[in-house]
Order: sequence, then structure tokens, then C-alpha cells
Amino acid sequence: MPFAKRSTYTLTLAISAALFSSYAAADAAPTDQEMAWSCSMTDNGEWDCSVNEDIVDAVENADQAQQTAETAPKEPQSTNQTTEPVVIQPAPAAVAAPIQTVGSDKPQPQAPNNSSASAVVTAPPKVTAKASSNGTWDCVANKAGEWVCNGEGNESVHQVAAQPVVQPRAQQSQPTQTATPSTSSQPITTAEVIGSEWQCSTSASGAWDCNKVNIHALSVPGGPASSTPSAPAYITENPYSHLDWAYYRNPVGQQCAGRYLEPEYALTGDEQLANPPLYLEADQSSTVIGGLSQLAGGVNMRQGKRRLNSSSAELDQVTNKARFDGNVQYREPGLLLLSDNAQVDTVTSEAIFNNTQYVLHAEGFRGTADRIIRLEDERLRLENGDYTYCPPYSEAWQLHADSITINKQEGYGEAEDAVLRVAGIPVFYTPYFTFPIDDRRKSGFLQPSIGYSKDSGTDLSVPYYFNIAPNMDDTLRARIITDRGLMLENEFRYMNEWSTNTLNTAYINNDDVIDDNRWLLGIEHKGRLGTNWHTAIDYTAVSDEDYFDDLDTNLDISRESHLDKRADLSYVKENWQLRARVHDFQTIDQDSTAPYKRLPQLRLTGEESFGEGGELHYLAEYTQFDRNLSGLTGSDRVIGDRRFAQPNISYRWQTPWGYLKPQLGLWSSSYSLENQTAGLNSNPSINAPILSMDSGLFFERAMSNGGTQTLEPRLFTLYVPEKNQDSIPDFDTSEPTFNYNSLFRTNRFSGSDRLGDAEQVSLGISTRIFTKSGFEQASFSIGQAYYFADRKVQLDSTDPDETSGQSDIATQATWNISRNFRASLDTILDNSDFEASESNARLRYNSDTNHRVNFSYRFKDTTREQTDLSFIWPLANNWTGMGRWLYDIQDSDSLETSLGLEYESCCWKVSVAGRRWLDDTDEFDTGIFLKFTLKGLGSFGSGDSSFMDDIIGYEEREEYNEN
Repeated sequence: MPFAKRSTYTLTLAISAALFSSYAAADAAPTDQEMAWSCSMTDNGEWDCSVNEDIVDAVENADQAQQTAETAPKEPQSTNQTTEPVVIQPAPAAVAAPIQTVGSDKPQPQAPNNSSASAVVTAPPKVTAKASSNGTWDCVANKAGEWVCNGEGNESVHQVAAQPVVQPRAQQSQPTQTATPSTSSQPITTAEVIGSEWQCSTSASGAWDCNKVNIHALSVPGGPASSTPSAPAYITENPYSHLDWAYYRNPVGQQCAGRYLEPEYALTGDEQLANPPLYLEADQSSTVIGGLSQLAGGVNMRQGKRRLNSSSAELDQVTNKARFDGNVQYREPGLLLLSDNAQVDTVTSEAIFNNTQYVLHAEGFRGTADRIIRLEDERLRLENGDYTYCPPYSEAWQLHADSITINKQEGYGEAEDAVLRVAGIPVFYTPYFTFPIDDRRKSGFLQPSIGYSKDSGTDLSVPYYFNIAPNMDDTLRARIITDRGLMLENEFRYMNEWSTNTLNTAYINNDDVIDDNRWLLGIEHKGRLGTNWHTAIDYTAVSDEDYFDDLDTNLDISRESHLDKRADLSYVKENWQLRARVHDFQTIDQDSTAPYKRLPQLRLTGEESFGEGGELHYLAEYTQFDRNLSGLTGSDRVIGDRRFAQPNISYRWQTPWGYLKPQLGLWSSSYSLENQTAGLNSNPSINAPILSMDSGLFFERAMSNGGTQTLEPRLFTLYVPEKNQDSIPDFDTSEPTFNYNSLFRTNRFSGSDRLGDAEQVSLGISTRIFTKSGFEQASFSIGQAYYFADRKVQLDSTDPDETSGQSDIATQATWNISRNFRASLDTILDNSDFEASESNARLRYNSDTNHRVNFSYRFKDTTREQTDLSFIWPLANNWTGMGRWLYDIQDSDSLETSLGLEYESCCWKVSVAGRRWLDDTDEFDTGIFLKFTLKGLGSFGSGDSSFMDDIIGYEEREEYNEN
């Protein structure tokens, strides 16, 4: 009973669980009498199927036979086995949109001789199939169940009512099969093309001819069609689409020309099942009940999240083993395997693939192997295989090994007898090697580094990483310094629910150069106890002042002139905070005086709001200051306690055209001092009010270009009575640099030891220009303070009083030339001759992390005149230049010059930098630093290139590229 031949329809064979019944398999090839079904497609795209009626009659039940559809045989059933069903269906056609839905009910076990076969179909959804303009079709399934197709100006209509829908099968590679849920309980299979990478046309016989291409031409630097590595190639076809490689539309500035793009699959509802049903599709199928099932012509298999395609297949119903031959493509989430043939256990999902290519999409690496074994726990074991992070068109580096195991669940790989090849040349061998495939941690060796200096000789560093627990790890670094000895550095990190902690240690026994032991200790802690309590520790100590100059370190340690030894305990509420602190220092700069220790400091700060504009701010503090007095004389030997309080209250009246803000504050401090200078009070105190009034007006006008200009005059008055402060030491006070904002401060000193006396009025005026969109294009401010009394309070009692009746003129200007280009100029003009006494000019261009230019010019009287230029700029595709030039105009000499060149591709990076700098002995030194990185494998280089961090934007760029 053959089926009607209709070239526009497809046949669905739904074969029940009887395919995996326990009947014995035939030893020889199946004969006509043993065939249950035999189907094939003719040259013109028509189906021709026949069934062995003797076998069907032997298993059909007479009552059920009357209910069988004329054109759809029911599924044979068996009660000998209750495994999950296997559904075999012809593969859907390859077009640029879903074109069909076919499903079958899950069969239930039935009594012998009562099973039957049937075809279950559903009507197609309304979809559209499109292709290119040359010999292509545009098809729509209308509400009447008809396909309406247009191609080359011709229109045809195909009836599909109450019948499954068919398109002629593509003769070349097929798009990915996608399973989508139906409105019923039946599983549904559809054909889907991801993106717009498929282009289909019809041949003279009416068959579909589909190719996976990029519809739009792409300019790809260094792509596969490029005649030279640096010249752009216009890609109209994607020769690596079979590896799921997708080119970027606009690769300018990209390190890679594309990425691995995994197709998306609609969920069918059985992905999470422990033993999901198995679905098969094929152009031709032959089945021996209880024996072998042979499939040919585009075999597609789906089981849960896994999918497999091949040219032909055999299924053994007894062993549940399947063999797939020809153009095998296997997929599961995040993995693609392409091989010549495969053997699959449909129960355990264990599989063997021969002559295989593989891609891990999320991890971004690929490789090949003579054989890949997919284990039941989803690990991949590669025999005689390799892996690389390079894109498909590059073999810049490759790790080849006799055996590679990839563990996606644990996030790492293992290689045995591994050889690293760079540009095809073997450069390194190791009998065993582990490597990460994602961001998860694993114990093992990290990349070594090597350097050289004239004071220490060769410095070889080999780190080992211990992944102790999810919240705990350790990195031990062994450094062999040829002229000094063996040095060990260690970083231990620990986290728990309330804190993060880092312990850094380093030790070298009997440094051969100085004949002494040298060490480093660093502790960093941040914690939170309950809701309001916070803790913090920042502690660094070294054995001697020259530690960092001689030995440097790879540990994350501050290298300031004064190393912090600080611990905090804080209680934080919504509008107030109480903090207890102990703060000590280790000074490693011989020319600096050690700051005062705070042992301890108690500090309370807070604020309250009242009314619509009222605010109360308060600060209360107790501090005990101490220091090492050896070698100190005079006022530097003064130590003692300070009690300080500063409350202030203000109210701001605000209108659209201006504001007025009066403020009243109190400065209260008292001391208990030791070693006070002779003739001065050992218990001085200050109590003084601070009265100020800040006010401003806002004017604006419309500009002819649609923008707006503002004019903002500002008046600030300040009164602070003069108090004798000669007996008060300088524990933590300094005088900030004078600028435009200094005109409106209530104290010209920082810290809590000095209160500047003032009877002054400050006048300022600002103007801003806004574009029509609200972007501030430019601003300019100028101001000056007028004094009604001399300023007698100074940092040093021996300094002369300031008697001038007016301050210097402060200006501040910015010009946003564009959203990426900004210029600014801060200038101080002498109030007597209007000559610039201090100036700071800056130019900044910053469009992204790879396009930065910064220039500054600093000038102050006759003490300093310097320029500072730094840049990060792409020179060509993948090439970036960067550098810094600090130049002293007065001495006509370069204080520091550094220049770097970096090449970065998809899978490797090399950078070289040269530097000339002024060291601590006021002598110039030079160095060349090289670093080579194989992405996904590690990096190695020479010397310390931390000086590159002085290039504005360099650290931000490195962090961005790592993420």
C-alpha cells in the first residue's frame, strides 16, 4: 500500500518503542519479508514508500485497523520493553525560516498483536521562507492552509489543508534542526536557520540549493581571503560557518574578526528528564523488528539537549547502540563536534567520534583530534589532539598532546605529553600540563617570569596556585635571584560571610649582596559585623628602607614613602558614624619625616536636616599623637592629645534665579602636650565662631544656535576672629594650593590644628554655554577675595603675616571641544601686575580605552615648569602605541621617557617598552621590557613594567581587556 506521490508534501514515519524491543537482530541483511517499512525519495523530490503487509497484518488488531487513517500507518508497539520512544521522521527542508511542524504522541505499552503504525501530523504555522534575488522563492502559508510562493516573477499555490507541509530537500549542507513545543502534548520538530547565514535557490528540477553564507560583505582585517595579513579582506562567504564562527559586521578596533556563535534552540520540555525520548529523522528508513534500523539521507537525531546529524545511521535495537557515518555533527549546549563517523550509546549518551574537530563556544577555543570520546559524565577525552584559543583562520599557537581531557563541569583541562607550538614550531614540552577553560580556579603552576637587573642578576620566578576551598586560596612564588639567593613570596586569601582577608609574606635568607635577612609582611582586611559594625586593616612592613628598590615584588602591596599600619572599627548608621582608629607608619624615604601616629583616634561625624533647606553638621574627635623622637629637635618633638569639635548649622533659600545660604559654625580644640617648646603653653585651646554667607544669582539667555548661555555671579563673605595659635603644634595640617575654589572655603588650612583668621569678601562670576541638547560645551570662572584685615595665623609662627588687601586672581576655564575632546586651564594671576604666577593647562582626548591622549603643562613662579604627555593610540589593526614623556623645561631634561609598542590578536599579544628615568639616587637609568602572552595559556616576560601604569588610562585599559 504505497503512499501517494506528492512533491510538495513530506512523509512522517512515527515508529514506536518497538524499534528497541528485545527481538533478536538478524545476522544477515534484511530481506523483503523482514522489512516493516521501506521508503525513498525520487530524483524529482517525491516520496516512494512501501510496507511489508504480512508483517503489519501479523501485529495489527482488527478493531484498531478500522480506525487507522488511510494515508498514515499507526506505530507498532511492544510490551516486551518499556524504554522511552524513538520517533523517526524525514528531515525538514532547509530554508531561511521554520517551514513545518511534525509530531507524534508518545506511545504507551500495549498487548502483543494489538500494535499498529500511524502518521501523526499537524497543520503548519504561518511562516515565511525567503532567499536571495537570483532564482529564489518567497513563500507564505496562508490561513487556508496553502503555500503561496513567488520566485522569478512566478507565483504558485500549493494546497496543504489537512496534510503535512513539504518543501523540496536541500542538496547541500542543512541548517540546524530546532525543536519547538506545540500546543498539544506532542513533541514538535521544525527546521530553523540562525540569523541570516543561509541563502537558498531552486534548481531546474525544483529542488532547493542552500548555502551558508554571510548575506552582506564584511571588511575583515587579516581574514581568510586577505592577500596580506594586515590588509582588509571583504568576506562575502563564511568558510568557517561549519565551526559556528560568525564575522563581526564592523571589526574596526576589534582584536578578533569574529566569534563563535552557538545556535539557539527552542525548549521542548524534555531537556531536564533523566531519560528523555529519542527522536530521529531521515530521508530513507528500513527497519527489522527486533533487529537493525537503517537510516539514510540526512539523519537527524535529538535527545533532550543533544543533537546529532549525519548522512546515514544504523541502530541496534538490542544493544541500544547507534553508528552514524558521513558528515557527523554533534551538538550539546556549549559544544560542537564534527567528525567522519561516530558510535553512540543512546542510553548512557557515551559516544566515540573519529577524525574530529571541536569547538567550545563559551570558552572560545577549538581543536582537532584523531578520536574524541564523550564520557557519560560529559568529559571529553581527546586522543592525539590539540587545542588553541586562536580563531579558525589562525594557527598562531597550538598545544598538542597525546591525551587531553576537557572537564567542562570543573572548568579545566589536562594534557599529557604536551608540546607547545608557536607558528607551527615546537617551543616547549611538558609531560603533564593543566589549563583553565573558564574563570574557575584550580591548583597548579602559573606562568613563570624572568627578569634581569645589574644589581641582582637574573630573577626567575615560578608561582604555584593552591585552590584550597571556594573561599580560600594561596599562591606561593619561588624566586631565584642569582646574585642574592632564594626568595619565597606568598599570598593567602580568605573570605567568609563577614570579611575578606589577604596575607602577603616574603622572605629571603641572608641576602648575598647585603649579608642580611630581608622580609615583607602585608595584611589587608575588610569586614562587617552584623548590620552596622565595620572593620578594616591595612598593614605593610618591610625589613629595610631599600627593600622595594632592591627586590621589588609581585605582591599587591603599596609602595608609598610611608607604609600604612592602620586598623579601623566603625559603627555606621544612616546619618552618623563613629570610628575608632589606630594608625602608624613606616617611612622608607630617607628624606622624609615620619608622620605622627594616631594611637588612637576616635571620631564622630553626622548630619541632620530640618525644614526645606536647613542642615546641621557635626564633628567630634579625640586623637593621641605620637612619633619616634630619635634624631628630632625643636617643635618636631612635640607629642600629645587633641580634643576637637566643629558643629555648624546652615539654611539655604533656593529659587530658580538664585540662592542664599548663611552658616554659623564653631571651632573648638584643646591640647595636652609633651616636649612643648620652651615659653609656649603645654595646654593650649581655641574656641572661635565661623560665620559665612554664600549667595549667587542665575541669569541665562537663548543663543542663536539654539543653545543657552548662563551668567552666575557669586558673593561669599567670611568672618573668623584671629586667635593666637603659636602654642599649637602642626600634627596633621597643611595649606592647600590656591585656586578658584579656595575663594569660597571657610578655612584656608586643611586638618584640625589651624583655623585661619578671616575678614573677607570673595567675588566670583561664572558663565556656561550649553548646546541645544543640554551638553555643557564651555565654562569660564574668575574670582578674587578682598580682605579687611591682615591674616596673622600661619603654619609656622615665624612666617610673616599676610598683609595684602586682596588675593591673587583665580581663573578656571574648560572647553569641551567634543564629547571626547576636552581642554582646561587653571591660572593664578598676580594681583599687582596680572602676570601668571601659577598655571596648569590640560588637553585630554578620550573616546575609548584604546584612544587616549593627555597633555599637561604646569608652571609655578620660578620653582617648577614641566610638561607631561601620555598617549594610548592604535597605529594599525591590532597594533597599539603608548608612551609617556615628562619634561622639565627649567633644567631642559627629560625626567622620564617611556615608549611601548603592543601587538594584540585574537589569541596572543606581545608588548615591548623602553624606559629612561631618574632613580632615587638622582641618576638616570634605562631599561627594555618585553612581555609575551598566549591568551588562554599564560604570559611571560622580563622586568617590572609597572611604570606603564603612569600612562593615564593604561590600568583601566588592562582591566577592560581582561574582562
